[in-house]
Amino acid sequence: MLVYMRRTAAAALLLCCGLLPAQGQQAGHATSVAKDRKVLAAASVNQGTRSFDAFFMALKQMESGGDYRSVNTLNFIGAYQFGEAALIDLGYVRRDRDVYDNDYSGGFTGKDGIHSVTDFLKSPRVQDKAVRAWVKLMWRYIEGENLDRYSWTRTGEVVLSPSGMLAATHLLGTGGLKAFIASGGSRRIVDPYGTPVLKYVDRLGGYDIPFAPGKPAQLAWLN
Repeated sequence: MLVYMRRTAAAALLLCCGLLPAQGQQAGHATSVAKDRKVLAAASVNQGTRSFDAFFMALKQMESGGDYRSVNTLNFIGAYQFGEAALIDLGYVRRDRDVYDNDYSGGFTGKDGIHSVTDFLKSPRVQDKAVRAWVKLMWRYIEGENLDRYSWTRTGEVVLSPSGMLAATHLLGTGGLKAFIASGGSRRIVDPYGTPVLKYVDRLGGYDIPFAPGKPAQLAWLN
């Protein structure tokens, strides 16, 4: 457990400070604000406005354009762009010597009939099942870091809704979310492709998350 979260804090700080290069935007991420808004609006219409199901639709559109066979240049896989560490935490992959290099050399466990990367990419059903378990697990990580107390607070340009916080954690771990909160919502907290955490908090914010705090009548400002 907690494999996924360890390197991301350091990575977020390095990227924020300009010590790691921000690479060209991957094809799996939306390439313009207009495209993002069009895609996410369509997801909300098709799946029910701001529903829990709509959140997953929007997340996979942001990650891969909804392509279940997508593999990016860092070897994150599937519609939701899972990495090795996340799949270890979910029980699909065994640990190896480096859980962050996405080579999956520890092998797959056979959970849900998945024995390889190819099996995972060929199974939308398993990917959809995995992401639902992953979102619940990420919220536990958020609670474990005591970051849930920032739910529904305003910071910088955005509101930290639970769905936006989950999206940020999926992008860059709880370390990235923590760095984003500490920065007051800075655009400088980015992933290795140069994608700002702010973009995920904003574009994927406001969806219903049944196991997280509901929106209060009045939002607080983060001091």
